Amino acid sequence: MFVNLVNVFRWSASLGVKFLQVVSLHTALIVIFTLVSQVSTLLASFMPLKVVILLGSEGIPSYFPGFLTSFNRDAVIVGLSIATLGFFVLHLFAERLVSWSTRKGTHQLLDKSHKMVLFENQDIIAAGGFQQYSRALAGGVFIMLSLSGLGWFYPEMALVIISYTVLTFCILGLLHRHSVSFREQLRTKLRDLLNVVSGIGFFVAFGYLVMDFIVWSNPGVIIAIVTLVLCRQMMARVTGLAMDLASLYQQKVKLDALFFHGKVLLSESTHHSRSIWPLLQPTARPEWIRGVLKEFTNDKVDRLRCTWHQTGIVNIAAVSVETDTGLYFIKLFEKNRSSFALHESTLMAEKVSKLPAAHFLGATQIQDYQCLLYQLPNGRSPLASEVLPHIQPLRRKLLAVELPVALCQRYQRSRPMLWQRLNVDLLNHLRMAITSDEQLHMLEWLIRHLAQLNGILQALPVVLHQPDFTADAIWLTDETSPIALNWGQWSLEPLGAGWPEGEKGLEQLAPAVQEASQGRSALCHVAIHEAELSALAFALERDCNRQRYVQALELLPAMLERMTVTTSSSNGKGVVNE
Repeated sequence: MFVNLVNVFRWSASLGVKFLQVVSLHTALIVIFTLVSQVSTLLASFMPLKVVILLGSEGIPSYFPGFLTSFNRDAVIVGLSIATLGFFVLHLFAERLVSWSTRKGTHQLLDKSHKMVLFENQDIIAAGGFQQYSRALAGGVFIMLSLSGLGWFYPEMALVIISYTVLTFCILGLLHRHSVSFREQLRTKLRDLLNVVSGIGFFVAFGYLVMDFIVWSNPGVIIAIVTLVLCRQMMARVTGLAMDLASLYQQKVKLDALFFHGKVLLSESTHHSRSIWPLLQPTARPEWIRGVLKEFTNDKVDRLRCTWHQTGIVNIAAVSVETDTGLYFIKLFEKNRSSFALHESTLMAEKVSKLPAAHFLGATQIQDYQCLLYQLPNGRSPLASEVLPHIQPLRRKLLAVELPVALCQRYQRSRPMLWQRLNVDLLNHLRMAITSDEQLHMLEWLIRHLAQLNGILQALPVVLHQPDFTADAIWLTDETSPIALNWGQWSLEPLGAGWPEGEKGLEQLAPAVQEASQGRSALCHVAIHEAELSALAFALERDCNRQRYVQALELLPAMLERMTVTTSSSNGKGVVNE
């Protein structure tokens, strides 16, 4: 913990030196205006207390400043009320000046760095970093001034606050050193922890103040009120200071690249010590892999052979593990891919029959990273040249998979279906790529009949859709029967969605549906032109989302042809199975 704090303060100091060298005036103005804003807020919250005290008194209490006793009580109340409003207006004005100084200082910093555009919203990040640092600096100055003030008119309270700070820091340091869970809490819930610490600190100061009134020397009512307000403000500033420095350090890579000549923008993943990659080092794998296998197989693993297995998806890593008892497949997910792991495990936990997937053993966590364990049949990964012949068999298998009704209902309550994603706003974007009146007429016809199209899609049986059929995501068993390895992006779509929309692809849809209908009764009476329409509508939505409007317009003739058939055909025409 202490080493980390030293690194944070050292880097913060270097950043502060850079700001002072390049934009010293703007930095000083931000600090001054922030202090004015904070003091104005303090006084604006302090004055109403005095007004309330006066409202409950017959005259001006003796513990009020002596110069106020010469004025009328009502005049003092009005004067303090006006002063409260004035300090609040001063606070707002100071905040506007802080924003102005931040904007000017950021532009000057970026101009002096002579860097090209590095990433999206870099001006916003630069301005936020500059303001956060200046605010943290102003918070530190405010804390020092407040402690100095307390040390002058109430030294005992200043000593209590300093002692509490030192004691708390030592306790947090010991917990950080000896508790892994506390380190994780400190990393993920720093603000909550600081709020608790600052809250306890305020009540420690309050408790001492009460004891001082009852047992020891009476410091006076006005001093007590000022002390309480100052303590509350100081504790809030301590939390703000720590959070600002933590937020700045999290953006260290980007801020260094923006403000320092000798720093370039590197991949942030290379700077994160908290990631799955240390766990995947050859020397680190055996320990945690043995733990995972023991958790789900109850086998004592004496010998294991780990092999890297690439998944083809960023921040999802996998290893194949060969032991005396079998072949296993372990997937480890970075924090930003946790949703993939949860989505995949939701499907696998259902133990769906006919699913072309490895045998799912369970899900667990390794140092708070999601981990999934499978048992693989004997086989191998395909070569790139071997993938294409296995994609259609996998798609055909998915048609026959019938998911539990409860899972389908959960999915449809959580995610939009194709008939909900197709809307007028999406289709109107196609107007930008129209080159002929014929295309315009087809688009307008489709928009007018969009409700009918969505009704057709909604009436079709839903099937499991899996978009990832790459060489990294397929496993060939010894019987050359392929299974899919990546299920983090599965979805439910109307029958036909996700099927190749080309002429040759659509020709293969009818026999595939007929074959799947032998084991799934819901597919027995499906009009094939409606399933083909679903494949075309899915491709239309996909191309629109990718802004491939030219390709999307090319799908319209085939869609309109099938919609016309649906409108004019009698019941039973175009049915796959009679």
